[in-house]
Amino acid sequence: MASILTWINSHVWIVSIITLVLGAFLNAILTKNKDVLIKVAEKKSQYYAEYIRALLEFSKPIQLLEPEQRHEINRNYMYFKNLVILYGSDNVIEKCAICEKHGQQFGSLEGQERYIELIKAMKEDVENPKIIKSWLLRKIRTSNLDENIADIMFNYKK
Repeated sequence: MASILTWINSHVWIVSIITLVLGAFLNAILTKNKDVLIKVAEKKSQYYAEYIRALLEFSKPIQLLEPEQRHEINRNYMYFKNLVILYGSDNVIEKCAICEKHGQQFGSLEGQERYIELIKAMKEDVENPKIIKSWLLRKIRTSNLDENIADIMFNYKK
């Protein structure tokens, strides 16, 4: 131990340079990671807002719409559902699947509660951006994720 301290004292400039380079390297990595997280959070918030807009358009009474409008609304709704699946966290996808399974019934109290849970999950996802929590957690949730995606896209039930 004494020999290490003696070497550090005699080569203080080398230790200073190594510490400086290591600090700069760590700062660059952490800053880059933060920038990526911020960009992903901005994209998510944009896509979530567009999905909510498309969902509200989709839930309008169909009798009041022209056939061209119906087709455009359906196309937009499917497109933004795909974006939510691509960019959304597992929690958002799960809440979205619940809304899709039971339909968008904003008139009922239960439908409103499901919608609020979806909005809260989206808000939490945008406010706490994380790229990947853990590999194991992703593997555990894969089966539920597959079912949730099928429910969102095709209202599929096994």
